[in-house]
Amino acid sequence: MRPRGLPPLLVVLLGCWASVSAQTEATPAVTTEGLNSTEAALATFGTSPSTRPPGTPTAPGPSSGPRPTPVTDVAALCVCDLSPAQCDVNCCCDPDCSSMDFSVFSACSVPVVTGDSQFCSQKAAIYSLNFTANPPQRVFKLVDQINPSIFCIHITNYKPALSFINPEVPDENNFDTLMKTSDGFTLNAESYISFTTKLDIPTAAKYEYGVPLQTSDSFLRFPSSLTSSLCTDNNPAAFLVNQAVKCTRKINLEQCEEIEALSMAFYSSPEILRVPDSRTKVPITVQSIVIQSLNKTLTRREDTNVLQPALVNAGHFSHCMNVVLEVKYSLTYTDAGEVTKADLSFLLGTVSSVVVPLQQKFEIHFLQDSCQLPGALVIEVKWTKYGSLLNPQAKIVNVTANLISSSFPEANSGNERTILISTTVTFVDVSAPAEAGFRAPPAINARLPFNFFFPFV
Repeated sequence: MRPRGLPPLLVVLLGCWASVSAQTEATPAVTTEGLNSTEAALATFGTSPSTRPPGTPTAPGPSSGPRPTPVTDVAALCVCDLSPAQCDVNCCCDPDCSSMDFSVFSACSVPVVTGDSQFCSQKAAIYSLNFTANPPQRVFKLVDQINPSIFCIHITNYKPALSFINPEVPDENNFDTLMKTSDGFTLNAESYISFTTKLDIPTAAKYEYGVPLQTSDSFLRFPSSLTSSLCTDNNPAAFLVNQAVKCTRKINLEQCEEIEALSMAFYSSPEILRVPDSRTKVPITVQSIVIQSLNKTLTRREDTNVLQPALVNAGHFSHCMNVVLEVKYSLTYTDAGEVTKADLSFLLGTVSSVVVPLQQKFEIHFLQDSCQLPGALVIEVKWTKYGSLLNPQAKIVNVTANLISSSFPEANSGNERTILISTTVTFVDVSAPAEAGFRAPPAINARLPFNFFFPFV
């Protein structure tokens, strides 16, 4: 039986609302970056006394079945993580950020990360910054959010329905298996033509501005400094982005032979892909090696063989030779977004225990296969005669300058080429033909006597 005056649907909805409101949210686990303690409280669930009359159907409670397994792990999801293997500023969920990086953040750009809001209960990752700590620290909370809607998803019996499934494209290997698991295939002539046409069209892959340069194993690393002056080796080199940076590297002089960032091979061994996701590789060619001694004298080596750092003990002092001090990349590209050539220049030096930590300099710039150089400057001056016919004056009415450029193939480093550059100036008379001027004819205002035509009129 139900209370008098209440329709059956309203009673069912009230029962669902009572079951939903009976769920008490669990106390979240709080994790603070830089601390070794994690505070967690046990989840408590309360039950509200039932006010339904005897015999009223009960709505399914929280323990009536298993809850859907979250498809997305919100603790591992980070929508502001844009740079691979690099800490993004104010991205509190970036796994590449360290406690030192969090200490200089101003705010969390994405404070809350949630999953599917249609579930009755879902996980939510909450990020914030504790500025009262010294240094400031990141605070991470993983909480259970309760959906108060009575139309939320509480139980699911088909887990693949929680996410989109990429359909499997039939081929010669899985065709028989797909035929057994389906009712068959229907393929008309129009879809067959469309399918074969898409397969025949090659994918137009090319590098665009700012895209990281890919190598055979990952991407071309370009060391730089982030929040501090220390070198970070996981910074990717971007296409058409010229850079010149200086950073400091803390090293143990006794282990200089084992540090990859001090060796030439670390920078010259990668092979750049000609275009993204391509099998064609462009090797990095060492063009010059300059050796700097302890007294700052420079000597250019005749060969370009790769040298390894070598530790030399001289009495009470230790020196590490052939240490990379400067690296200069010179990449050549085409208008189609292809990398065609990669050159590399080194400055090597000898490091002693007196100059540790070490400062390194890195540069990268791009040149086209055919560079555009100005070859001619054409100036056109238009003038006219202004003033009296007896004493006309020259007046400039317009000046046009055209810079004509020509394409020249790129020359190798050290080669000279003579280019003829010309400048022309042309004066054009745009004066209109002279017109004779006359005074305006006088107006005749003659009146005849009123009886001039008498007696005819």
